[in-house]
Amino acid sequence: MKVMKKRGFCQLLLITALLVGSATLFFVIGALGPPSSRVTYHHFHTCVVPSAGGHIWDPTYELINDESCNKIGRHLEMEAKATLKDYPLQNILFYTQIPYIKDHVMSRLFQHLITDLGIQFSSTDYIRRLMDYGLNMLRFEVALGYRDAVQGPWHRMARANVTRTLRCQLNNWGYLSCDHLPFFELGSCHHKQYLVNLVFPSLPLGNSLKEFSGLAPVSKLTTYVMHQSIGFTRLWLALKSVCCPVTALALVWFLRRAAAAVSTSLIEKSLAFLGTCLVLYNVPLELLSLFFDCPWLLVANDFRQGLFIAALFSFWVIFVGEHKPQEDGAVKSHIGHYWRQIGVVAVTCVFLFVYEFCERGIQAVYPFYSLWSNWLSTAIAVSYTH
Repeated sequence: MKVMKKRGFCQLLLITALLVGSATLFFVIGALGPPSSRVTYHHFHTCVVPSAGGHIWDPTYELINDESCNKIGRHLEMEAKATLKDYPLQNILFYTQIPYIKDHVMSRLFQHLITDLGIQFSSTDYIRRLMDYGLNMLRFEVALGYRDAVQGPWHRMARANVTRTLRCQLNNWGYLSCDHLPFFELGSCHHKQYLVNLVFPSLPLGNSLKEFSGLAPVSKLTTYVMHQSIGFTRLWLALKSVCCPVTALALVWFLRRAAAAVSTSLIEKSLAFLGTCLVLYNVPLELLSLFFDCPWLLVANDFRQGLFIAALFSFWVIFVGEHKPQEDGAVKSHIGHYWRQIGVVAVTCVFLFVYEFCERGIQAVYPFYSLWSNWLSTAIAVSYTH
């Protein structure tokens, strides 16, 4: 008997040492490993074309880049700033290429693209008048294209009429500035290059005040691109590829031990469910994005993470409940005894998934959608997060 107890104690020490050592190793890798994300910014170029809106909506028109602008229009960067208000907005098209350097290409190891739109206005007087008149809605037409060869043709990916809410305030230096606007989000970075065309059908105060006519209010347009770094993605996929089979083997071992027992307790059943969710979460689905276009990958990862968190909270509810002494001598060995606590966990996770699916689920087919585009959806999003 003493030998059995000593052997069990040694096994417990060995398992504890392995868990602590693994956790320490993961912390060290996270601290010394490559940064998880990277942010780059790309300035928009300006092109004067006969019908800027047509290039957004008419499928017979090609998307505008440097080469096509030189063929059918002309660049506006070399024009005097004072003449910007003399051009009709309908003939002014903004374009930018991602990545910004023409010969560079995107990597599928970037996993996803999240972009913001930064607008720099020409004067604080214009921003102040927008705030005074309550004109905080900015509307523009945008088209997104891609190509898989550096010199290949561009293909349309998405197009939309977009409305965003301007949020302007005094910064730390006492100047009026506006926050970046949500632009578009791609669940996978499958193509080598992307091209954005943007047109303003109208600008606030442009039709009522002559000094703000045309493109005069806008001095610079920039998009900020965020994605995972290549080094982080490689490390993340390597860790998941190692941890997935290890956790799967541990789960199989535990299930075989539980099946050999005379009876299985509620804690063991909940632990088996938690282990199953952990194995599912560790499956390296991201490897699919290296070969296929997977715009749904962000939603799938969020669903797996939410399922694991729900299983973890449910396990702790059952674990604490089963070890808590009952004053009335009742035996709480059935899942029905915890329906209130587990119900709260389930309802919370369902609401969070609905919130996530309302944005990223729609972005899988419509990348320009944003919950923060107007005050109503923003209020709903804030109510979910609080």
